[in-house]
Amino acid sequence: MNVRRIALMAVCIAIVAVLVAVVPVPIPATGGYTHPGAVAEIFVSMAFGPIVGMVAAGIGAAIADLVLGYGSFAPLTLVAHGALGFLAGYLGWKKGWGGMIAGWIVGGLALVAVYFLGEATVYGFGFAGAAGELPINLFQVGLGVLGLLLFQLVKKAYPQIEQLGEEATFKEV
Repeated sequence: MNVRRIALMAVCIAIVAVLVAVVPVPIPATGGYTHPGAVAEIFVSMAFGPIVGMVAAGIGAAIADLVLGYGSFAPLTLVAHGALGFLAGYLGWKKGWGGMIAGWIVGGLALVAVYFLGEATVYGFGFAGAAGELPINLFQVGLGVLGLLLFQLVKKAYPQIEQLGEEATFKEV
């Protein structure tokens, strides 16, 4: 891993953390919250690939949990949002609209499943309690479509954006 990629990850972690923390909407059923963070998570995953997407989405969202006082959710958030970032990037990075939509949907469903199973079992809400958050998590993931659109707009203005997520290579001339 090179310095450029580490810096890219750091900036993306900060972007995700800010977008998650900027408008937290409390969820009374579980004591958690929802947010527009999927916009940044999907954008980062499509622009920079699965590894940057996973690290930025997982760590950025977990940092927001810690900052906002939802620290008990941070471990589950790390896994759920990391899964979204990885799967969205793996299926969608450099793959055109079909891959990007598949990545957004599959990654989003993974996030919803991780939260559902974690809240139902580890956090003790039971399946009925965790089910109360399903529509809200699906809505949160649905906002990720804005990340797809944002990525397309940025890519149109700066076509090389996807190359920033690659390992640096040097050619001798």
